[in-house]
Amino acid sequence: MASSTSSADASSAAPAVSGVSPAAGALSGGTTITIAGSGLSKVDAVMVGGVPATDVTVVDDKTVTAVTPAAANFQPTDAALEVSAAGEAVSLPGDAAYRFESVTPLDKQMQYALSHWKDYNLAEWGNLNPVGGDCANFVSQTLIQRGWTQTGDWHNFNQAADWTPAWGYVPAMDQYFQATPSLGLTRLSLDQRDQVKVGDVAMFDWNQNNIPDHVMIVSQVVKEGDKTIIKAVGHNKDFDFRDLDETITVEHPGGNAWFWSVPA
Repeated sequence: MASSTSSADASSAAPAVSGVSPAAGALSGGTTITIAGSGLSKVDAVMVGGVPATDVTVVDDKTVTAVTPAAANFQPTDAALEVSAAGEAVSLPGDAAYRFESVTPLDKQMQYALSHWKDYNLAEWGNLNPVGGDCANFVSQTLIQRGWTQTGDWHNFNQAADWTPAWGYVPAMDQYFQATPSLGLTRLSLDQRDQVKVGDVAMFDWNQNNIPDHVMIVSQVVKEGDKTIIKAVGHNKDFDFRDLDETITVEHPGGNAWFWSVPA
């Protein structure tokens, strides 16, 4: 009888979190965290920095796992943790927090992109807007942060005093991507948008003549049922989360887009 009473007391105890591990992870999200505690069988949501985590899974009464979202604007920060069970907040220790850190090549690319979409890095790369547009120059900069290396065909030296078309001119960049299989890129059509991921290159053709007019970096991908919402960061019309569909329907009616998927 004492054992039954003890079990009943345990099952009715208010859920509580004792710790979270790991305590830090990638800016781009995708880190699986383990939440330890007691009475966690009814946990139904986890928030990291005010954004819902995904794949929240109750392993048992003492363990829950969840996958972190991306950090706000892909910047390093301490993010508050929130856990709820049956719609009620779960008690967390006072030091419960999660640290977003720049860990992966994708993190470095996106941290740079969201730091310089309107604050141009003129000291290092110059500005090509006066000669037709800075969008490709900016995309190339982010790929350098991702770990790419300048070559004879693709470079920008001395604040854009010496740059190649593949670096700073959109049609030439598109051709370079296509002609250089060693980059490991995969071309995706607009109909394959469900395969697009953050950090990929988005090419835009305003008048559907199969010659790209603009290029950006994908900064957000959101799945809503069968719909994939894509937003991008870039220069010229400086923007951090520019909606792809609005860009090719409202801003440039009849426009088209395709993507170059960058390997992890």
